[in-house]
Amino acid sequence: MKNDNHQGTSGFWARRARRAVLITAEATIAAVMAFLTMILVAPTEVQVGPVLIGFEARPSWGGHTVVELPPAGSLHAQTHRAPVELVFTLKEIAVDQAADLTREGSAAREELRMWREPVTGAARMLLLRTAVAAALAAGSIAWLARRRWAWVAAGMALGLTVAAGLSLLVWYSYDLDAFSQPEYTGNLARAPEIVGFSHEFLANLETYSDQVPRIAENLYRTVNELQRLPDGMPLEDSIRVLHVSDLHNSEAGAALLQRVTGLYDIDFVIDTGDISELGTPFELGYPGTFLPLEVPYLWIAGNHDSGLVSETMAEIDGVTVLDGDFRTVEGLTVGGFPDPSAASLIPRVATGSELEEDSRMILAAVREAKPAPDIIAVHDPGQARRLTGVVPVVLSGHVHRDSIDVTDGTVLINAGSTGGGGLRGFEAEGETPSSLQVLYFNRSTHKIMAADTIVIYGFSQEYTVARQIFSGTDAPVPVA
Repeated sequence: MKNDNHQGTSGFWARRARRAVLITAEATIAAVMAFLTMILVAPTEVQVGPVLIGFEARPSWGGHTVVELPPAGSLHAQTHRAPVELVFTLKEIAVDQAADLTREGSAAREELRMWREPVTGAARMLLLRTAVAAALAAGSIAWLARRRWAWVAAGMALGLTVAAGLSLLVWYSYDLDAFSQPEYTGNLARAPEIVGFSHEFLANLETYSDQVPRIAENLYRTVNELQRLPDGMPLEDSIRVLHVSDLHNSEAGAALLQRVTGLYDIDFVIDTGDISELGTPFELGYPGTFLPLEVPYLWIAGNHDSGLVSETMAEIDGVTVLDGDFRTVEGLTVGGFPDPSAASLIPRVATGSELEEDSRMILAAVREAKPAPDIIAVHDPGQARRLTGVVPVVLSGHVHRDSIDVTDGTVLINAGSTGGGGLRGFEAEGETPSSLQVLYFNRSTHKIMAADTIVIYGFSQEYTVARQIFSGTDAPVPVA
């Protein structure tokens, strides 16, 4: 009798143990399914001013937050303890509204400052959708295992508990300061190096900017001491053209441009492109910091200038955007052709085939132009490969190295970078100096007579000025 009771008791506890193991296994499967259901939940989108942001949560062993900024790359930071990865993705920037970001007190700026409310609302919506999905997933597992509504309700409650537990763990452990030392991917991987270099650069930038007036005045006195131009043509009787290029949002470069324009009595300016760095809406305020000038400003788009930058330049008084057309200023006919890749959303260098095709197009346009152009302005020197021996003067930029050459009677002039190379200056070995050129043209013949190349080294605040006189031979004559 005792053995029967013992066997009955043992069987009872064995059944209870098996039942407990089974329920635990089912609950675990339901909880895991509830956790993995986050993969199936579509991202929530939130509009913050002109910026559309996607927000989603993914299962992950580490508690990371990822900020994806296509096409530049992404930022990663260990921000919380929950096994969930939060992903914010820049989906879209409303171009028509983004221009307002450059104006203090604009509606777009105010909306960005109030980002917490829309982002918090989006997070709540994502949490609600995730909780519902987790409940349905866990409930479905319970139905498949037990086929009873009571168990379905228990499974759904378990799914809600998992979602709520993860949310609370993220909320209370989240550390926004983790982004003070993020990890970078893509093009942003160079950000730490650039930031480190910029500390030294910015420490010198204010001093350099303050010295621009003094440097420019010293340059002017130096140039005035140079001998007069050949054939008895004094400087004041010539057409003076200022050639700048690759400003790349440089405040010091813009200040130098303004100062030289006034001191040298410039008649008009030709800018061969790359006035911006990335061509984004956030850079649109830069041209307005020094434009309009008191003289005409002819501009062509470089490979770092987007269509939005071109539209902004076209709206500035006194600025003429040359897009494959010709303009006559002070008697000189100038043709301007943008970089083949200027229409790209992402800054890139034009391919060899694109430059070849563009050079053929430019040659055809030059041959049809009436009157014949005195100057052709391009961004990439490769655009002008077919113009030697065809036009008198070709101006370019892009390579961040100033140069003057004569080939088959055509004077090829590259301004280098008036902005000191921008971010590309950070990547170069040594300093990329600021450079620009004053070109002197005969008012009667429209032939170029001389060029002053001005180079300024921002860190040392040293400068050089070199004049080259063109005597009608196949090579310029260096003067200083």
